[in-house]
Amino acid sequence: MLPFVLVLLVATSALAAPSVVISQDNINNIAPAVGNGRPISSALIDRAFEIVDGGDTNIYILTIQQILNDLADQPDGLSQSLAVTQAVAALGELATGVPGNSCEAAAVIDAYANSVRTGDNSALSIAVANYINRLSSNIGLISQLASNPDSLRYSSGPVGNCAGGGRSYQFEAAWDAVLDNANPYQIGLINEEYCAARRLYNAFNSRSNNVGAAITAGAVVAQTQAAQIILPSLVNVLSAVAAGGNVAGAAAQAGQALANAAANVQL
Repeated sequence: MLPFVLVLLVATSALAAPSVVISQDNINNIAPAVGNGRPISSALIDRAFEIVDGGDTNIYILTIQQILNDLADQPDGLSQSLAVTQAVAALGELATGVPGNSCEAAAVIDAYANSVRTGDNSALSIAVANYINRLSSNIGLISQLASNPDSLRYSSGPVGNCAGGGRSYQFEAAWDAVLDNANPYQIGLINEEYCAARRLYNAFNSRSNNVGAAITAGAVVAQTQAAQIILPSLVNVLSAVAAGGNVAGAAAQAGQALANAAANVQL
């Protein structure tokens, strides 16, 4: 009997962790998320996350997953872009048995915080390009996981060369800017996401740290023009995963699209 964790989310403040009520039930008793007729919906996000083993999915990661479902159902394009970009980022961090590190995520977060403060986007352009390449790597991991759930059990995630493995960066400054740029459709959800990501950032284990960094970096990249270029490819991959389709083919096409986007980032 497979358990299902149901999360009821109530954000109490910008600095407090979400309060939750959890109950377990047989997954067969839980109605799946229903599509809304759009390519991006909670059904897409929910089904894509089913490929991930739940053993590494703590309460704050589950909270993030539910927020992504809600963002995907919002009517505005920025919320939908955020849901897809962050879903691919998070799935990549949950795909391997051994966590990698978050060098590319930390770099794009720091570059974003610095660009907001100074107005200089030159370092941010490079960091966004590198992070798009990391998303491309994530897509490869997602494809392997969808094809064979045991294929990555003993594999390690991508490892970059940075101080502390990317576990320390300008978290608060980046989220302040993200919240400042949030629109009325998403501000409540973004605030809840900040609360959960903050707990992941401050966690002791690297898996949680990596997911927190991925969500934070995804919030940055989703605001860029590059995100709109790569969005159709990311949606195609998640759609193939959700439908049990040709994930390898979708991943190959996405890899080329993301490589082109990374080579032509302009901010």
